Amino acid sequence: MTLLKAISISRKRLNSFILFFMLLSVSLSAASFRTAVVTDNEMYSSLISDVLAVLQGDITSPSSLSLYEAKSEEARNWAFAKNVSSLRQKESFESLETLLASGDDSEVWDGTLTLELAEVTFSDTEKSFLLQGDEEAFSYLMARENLDLLIAADITEEGMMTESRVFANGKEIHRNLYILSDDSAEFESLLSALMPYFKSDDYVIVRFSVPSVVSLSVDGEAVSLVRSVLVMKKGEHLIRFSSPLYKTVEMTVIAEQGHVVEPVLEEIESDRLFISVLPYDSSIYFQGLQADSHFIGEADVPFQITATHAGFSPLIVQSRVPMEKIELELRPEWMEDENIVERSKDRLYTNLLSTLLSFGCYVASQSLSGIYTETDFAPAVTLFAGMSFVQLVELMDSMFEYYQAARLGI
Repeated sequence: MTLLKAISISRKRLNSFILFFMLLSVSLSAASFRTAVVTDNEMYSSLISDVLAVLQGDITSPSSLSLYEAKSEEARNWAFAKNVSSLRQKESFESLETLLASGDDSEVWDGTLTLELAEVTFSDTEKSFLLQGDEEAFSYLMARENLDLLIAADITEEGMMTESRVFANGKEIHRNLYILSDDSAEFESLLSALMPYFKSDDYVIVRFSVPSVVSLSVDGEAVSLVRSVLVMKKGEHLIRFSSPLYKTVEMTVIAEQGHVVEPVLEEIESDRLFISVLPYDSSIYFQGLQADSHFIGEADVPFQITATHAGFSPLIVQSRVPMEKIELELRPEWMEDENIVERSKDRLYTNLLSTLLSFGCYVASQSLSGIYTETDFAPAVTLFAGMSFVQLVELMDSMFEYYQAARLGI
């Protein structure tokens, strides 16, 4: 009985030490806000990834910072208690006295916290509990995986409509019904629901109405838009818009919730454009109007070029970047036939069957001529031999045609 009790105590100590080391690793490593996402819907998982991309950077939420500070403090207490217990077991009383006199000298968290998207694996049973919003499952799995934020999204699709339920650390923070083909409103709604875990109240969501080729910098720091959205601190900011298609623009913006920034962009005049096309005598259309030559004097972007020729499929090219030369090559119409591979395969199988039959007849006629020597089978043997040779040539040709259609697309 005493032995079993000792084993039980040892296991408890072992579990305590494992928990201690887990907490210690959080305290001594780079301070990161470990976040994981659980959902069975790939499209919604991508939407959450976009939301987290907008919220990347330093964590400024007071509640998240307080929780992490408490977690770090608990880790330091575990480390100090472990050192005291170890010295007592070793009866190193002088070192113990020094430790108690100096106090806890372990590394202290500096208050900086950044988002880290953690890759964790849960069983199907664990996922089912998380998608139901079971708070005990959230608490257990977050402690096991050393997570600061665990997001679970349960998605139900019914026709064109989708119902979303999103849980964060066991609490339902978002529920909405939206159209499956348009998730822009769902994106901003979920972004607003998750912002309190990452940003303080002095941050707002700002939408930018600019072409995708325009890059931004805010107060001298380059930023990337995600779905034309940026999370900014309230107040005045200097924003710089630059692009190879437009002249650089700087403007002062006062960031407010729901604000839409739409700068006035002036296009850069493009140089002369040369269009090289095969066949060379193809008709060229620039912005819907037929060009007199292969040179375009004022190719302002964005532009569209269409090339046509009898017996060839039309080719349309669009560009948002100024160019000096464009090379086009039209494909013959027969190369665009989607059934070319199927027809080539049917021809191959037909010739294969005909070749087998002709060779079979040739072998049979030779065998009969050997059995019935009194009968003249020479004309039949000659006929089937010729047919076999012709079918063999057809078979080789159809094999080469099928290879071209299947591998080369011609």
